[in-house]
Amino acid sequence: MLRAGGRAALRVGPRGREPGAGGRRRCCSSGPTKVFGQDRVKFMESLVVGDIAELKPDQGTLSLFTNEEGGILDDLIVTSTSEQHLYVVSNAGCREKDWALMQGRAEELRAAGGDVHLEVSENALLALQGPSAVQVLQTGVLDDLAKLPFMSSAVMGVFGVPGCRVTRCGYTGEDGVEISVPVGRAVELVELLLRDPQVQLAGLAARDSLRLEAGLCLYGNDIDETTTPVEAALVWTLGKRRRVAMDFPGARVIVPQIKEKVKRKRVGLISTGPPIRPHMPILSPEGRPIGRWGVQKSGPWGGCLGLATPSLAHLHWPPFPLLCHSPGGRTLTLARLAWPSPCVTSSNLQSSQTGPHVKEDGTAACVGSAHLGPSSGGGLAGTAVPTLTHHLCLLCPGEVTSGCPSPCLKKNVAMGYVEGEQSRVGTVLAVEVRKKSCPALVTRMPFVPTRYHTLK
Repeated sequence: MLRAGGRAALRVGPRGREPGAGGRRRCCSSGPTKVFGQDRVKFMESLVVGDIAELKPDQGTLSLFTNEEGGILDDLIVTSTSEQHLYVVSNAGCREKDWALMQGRAEELRAAGGDVHLEVSENALLALQGPSAVQVLQTGVLDDLAKLPFMSSAVMGVFGVPGCRVTRCGYTGEDGVEISVPVGRAVELVELLLRDPQVQLAGLAARDSLRLEAGLCLYGNDIDETTTPVEAALVWTLGKRRRVAMDFPGARVIVPQIKEKVKRKRVGLISTGPPIRPHMPILSPEGRPIGRWGVQKSGPWGGCLGLATPSLAHLHWPPFPLLCHSPGGRTLTLARLAWPSPCVTSSNLQSSQTGPHVKEDGTAACVGSAHLGPSSGGGLAGTAVPTLTHHLCLLCPGEVTSGCPSPCLKKNVAMGYVEGEQSRVGTVLAVEVRKKSCPALVTRMPFVPTRYHTLK
């Protein structure tokens, strides 16, 4: 894709990794943000989990904006430049909330006497990725790119376009660069790069398959405000000094999770057969839903009762009618099947591999709801119930968050969330694809080794 003020993804070099390279969804039409002032590091560390103070001149790091509950607001790259400012690149889809977050914190710091101010750079970002990317770029720059390691940057002229910031990075797992170029000359630079026969335009589908093979998260799919860095297997983004100080947003939630067993965790999955896609349920090898089963109550108190066991076979309940909410809100009725679940009768709940099922309720795979008091009608349909209702739900269902066929492995690769106990490499699971259970294996990531350039 090519978009002035946005970002172009260029495919370069041999087709050893098909389709060869890709861009990232890190284009920002308003451009990257520059953070100036003596308190710029203090400012940035008040928002992210990384150790910004330890960065060397022109060195960058992937970090995370987090909230006080430990959720991930966005992922971003922060570079400490030799020009005495921080250079921040975040996701285009989050630019409004990211800018509001940064601007609000900057105003707070200035009100307290701090020295920090923000400036939006009107530059476009071009991603040139692939085995021959640096070889192609070297013909148009004077700097020795062999001395530019992964996650470092330098300002230079590129094919006659002055003032470009070249960063040795890219969200593909391949070697390559990202070029920050004045927006008025972005198309010109792309056309100059395309004169080399090794260079081709590539879209987000190419980028997506490559970042997935590299085990890299996509914000909004694999991480969001409901996931913590520990659950997302991103503990490496937490600076060691920051963990000890516990001085970043959400530290009281995130740091204890490092030593504890989290309830769910992001894992890599490999399978054969039909492709695995986002939102597909992750099942047990027998084709049953996985997750934490428990009772959730709705009504004036809300929340969850905290009753959860790893298997429905271990649930023991007092007799009660199994009911499901109808649109009316106060009438409960039996719903049609959607998951393998316990056998249901009008008086109790029994463990069984077959039987009536209840449709999903929101994000939880709801097995049913129960009125825990005496039933006024004794039947399942049309029974009047009080406001307070308890639901037997799959509180933390296994679900695929990203998935596609791997051009390199000739297999399906995917990422998703499962219970902590099921996150061990080598665990056999299954994924529901078009109402069929397909075997899947929990696999270490990256699926394909990365090719980042490091100095020896």
